[in-house]
Amino acid sequence: MRQTTGNILVVAALVLAGIVILSYLSSTDAELSRYNNGWNGTTSFYDQLERSGSTAITSYPDLRRAPPDTLILVEPHDLHSDEDKDSIRQFVRNGGTLIVIAKNELANSILETAGSTIRIQDSALSSMDMEYDDPGMVIAYKAQEHNLLEDVESIALNQPSTLTGGEALLETSSISWIDINNNGIADGAEKLGKETVMAHEIIDKGEIIVLADSGILINSMDFTVSERDNTQLRTNIVTSSTPSYDTVTSQPFMAEGILQAVTGAKSTTVIKILAILLITGIICAAYARKIL
Repeated sequence: MRQTTGNILVVAALVLAGIVILSYLSSTDAELSRYNNGWNGTTSFYDQLERSGSTAITSYPDLRRAPPDTLILVEPHDLHSDEDKDSIRQFVRNGGTLIVIAKNELANSILETAGSTIRIQDSALSSMDMEYDDPGMVIAYKAQEHNLLEDVESIALNQPSTLTGGEALLETSSISWIDINNNGIADGAEKLGKETVMAHEIIDKGEIIVLADSGILINSMDFTVSERDNTQLRTNIVTSSTPSYDTVTSQPFMAEGILQAVTGAKSTTVIKILAILLITGIICAAYARKIL
């Protein structure tokens, strides 16, 4: 009986240690990470996608074998393989909808590959038409009707970039500007005017839609802009033709939870956790021996 009790204690301690380690290593604080539950992560957005029945695209050639209606990419990086480039190109030309949500110009390579003329301009867009007295929290308004903008009149952006090319879907008011010197006011050569932040373009049988602000997807934006139609826009994106989401080059999947944590294993927090678990294991083992 004593031996059984001791064994149970040891096993329980090891299971607890494993749960703690796995829980810690499967989380991250990386910006936009799908595995970041914090304010700047995107767990809420991807959870919503998965609840709606969306599936992950883990290989671009899959777009040829079983093409989804819509593919969502968030801050995608460059494509290196000719096969990947051709898969993206054919996906759009054959009738697929490519939604790119990014403020970084790195995403322009995907747009070019797909045959789009839309380009992201990595700029400090500011506006006097803003939320929370922050010129970077720019308000954008519907420029024309589109299925993604159903029941959407305005949204609040989070440090967005601007777009050129295509047809505008969302644009700022005329009291907006590119804040070249980042001083929060329109001065010098900085001119007031409307700027496009969401655009679309028809390519053969398909469509490309670009939103120049991945910041609207972070967890904290779920509740900070309830006066605007951000929630409705996100719902429209998630439910549009049962979309799939990219995990190949999109930033939220660049370093998955465990891999991310392993690369940072030198942090003092990890060391402290491991030390505590080691001490706990030793104590449990010693206690088990005593009662054997």
